[in-house]
Amino acid sequence: MTLTRRLLRPAATALLAVALTGPVVWLATARGDDVTTTAGKKISGQLVRVDAKGITFATQQAQVEIPGRDLVVVDFGNKSLPLPATYAEIELTDGSTLRMTKFVIKDKAFEMEPLAGPSSLPAPTFEIPLRSVFSAIKKAHDPKIRTAWKKMLATRGKRDLYVLERETDLTYVQGTIESGSADGRELKFQNEAGDRTDMLLQSRSAGYVFAQPQPTQLPPTLCRVHDVYGNTLTATTITLGTDGRVSITTVAGAKVLYPSVAALVRLDYAQGNVAYLSDLDPKVETAELPADELKLNVTVPYLRDRSLANDALKLDNTIFPKGLCIAPDTVLTFDLKGDYSQFKAMAGIDENGTNATSSAKLTIEGDGQVLLAATLNRQERAKPIVLAINGVKQLRIIVEAETPFNGNYVTLADARVQK
Repeated sequence: MTLTRRLLRPAATALLAVALTGPVVWLATARGDDVTTTAGKKISGQLVRVDAKGITFATQQAQVEIPGRDLVVVDFGNKSLPLPATYAEIELTDGSTLRMTKFVIKDKAFEMEPLAGPSSLPAPTFEIPLRSVFSAIKKAHDPKIRTAWKKMLATRGKRDLYVLERETDLTYVQGTIESGSADGRELKFQNEAGDRTDMLLQSRSAGYVFAQPQPTQLPPTLCRVHDVYGNTLTATTITLGTDGRVSITTVAGAKVLYPSVAALVRLDYAQGNVAYLSDLDPKVETAELPADELKLNVTVPYLRDRSLANDALKLDNTIFPKGLCIAPDTVLTFDLKGDYSQFKAMAGIDENGTNATSSAKLTIEGDGQVLLAATLNRQERAKPIVLAINGVKQLRIIVEAETPFNGNYVTLADARVQK
C-alpha cells in the first residue's frame, strides 16, 4: 500500500500567515536576524517585537506578523562564548539556567556577578528573588561536585538545604533559608525544628537548594532564550525597548535586562511547538525472539538519531540529524496528550542493510485509528509523510517485517510532531 492511498489523510500545504503592516525603511546597518517556521520556511530580516501572540518581523519589503505556533527559532547570528574554567550556576524553578562568576544572597534575592562577555558589550543585569530559585551551586564547573550534587538531590527532604563540601562528597543542613545579610556575608537560617534561627556564613557553603511551594497557576511559557553567556531562560515576556535594550521575565519571576540583542543567540520556540520523536520516551513493545535466534538478530528495538551502523541517519543520500531507526516487529507508543496537530517524517529502509529487496510494513495509528499503512522497500525512494493528528493522545508506530530479516529497519528521518 502506498502513501497516497486513502488511509493517508491528505496534507494541506502549510502556509505562513502574515499580516502586512506597511513598508519599512531598510537600513544598510540593519541587524541580520533569521526566522525558521514550522513549515520549514526561512525568513531573513530584523526582529521588531515579541508578544504573547508571536513576533513582528521586518523584511526588506514589509513588516510581517508570525504567530507563535508557526515559529521554530529566531536566530540572531551571535555565538555562545566558551564557559570559563570556573563558574557558578543557578537553576530556577522554571528550568532556567544562569551561569555566573559568583553569587551571594542579600535580603531575599540573589546578587550575582555575570561572566565576562565581549569587551564592547555591557553586562546584563539580573533580578533573582529567592522564591524563583530551585538550586544554586558554587563549583558548577567541577564534574565531581556536579555528580555529588545530583546524588544529594535524590535524597533530600522537603526543606531548604544549606550545602557543605566535604573531602569526598557533599553534606547539608536542612531548614529554611530566610534571607541574606545586607553585606552578603551571612545567611539567616531557621533550623529544621523551627525553634532556632542561626546566622550561617555564606562563604562556607557549597550552595543551596530551596523547597519552593508549588504555585497554583504559572504564567504561560513564551519560548526559551539562549544568550552568549551560556544562560538559558524560560521566558514568559520579552520586551524590545526603543533604546535597543531587551527585557526578559521568566516564568519563575526572575528578570534579566540585556543591553541589546547582541547578547542573545536565539529565541527557541521549538520546545513548545515542535517535538522530535527521538527526544521523547515511547512505550516499547517488541516480539520476544527464541534463544537460538537472539545471536542472529539485533535486539535493540529502535535507535535514536543514528543508523544500524552507528552513523547519521541517511535516506536518498541525504543525511538527517534527527530521527528513529526502528526494528521490525516493534511497536512504539508516544503519549502526545492531544497537544499536536501534525506529524511529519521521511520514511524508508535503513541504507546500511545488504539486501536490496528488504521491505517492511509501516503502520501509524492515532488513538486506535489507522492514519497510514504502507510498505517500504529499499529499492524505492524515501516517502514523505504528513499526517493530521489534531487531538491525538496516543500515537502508535508499528513496524512489521515483510521480508526475512536482513537490515530491514525502518528509518523515520526528521520524525516530529508540531502544533
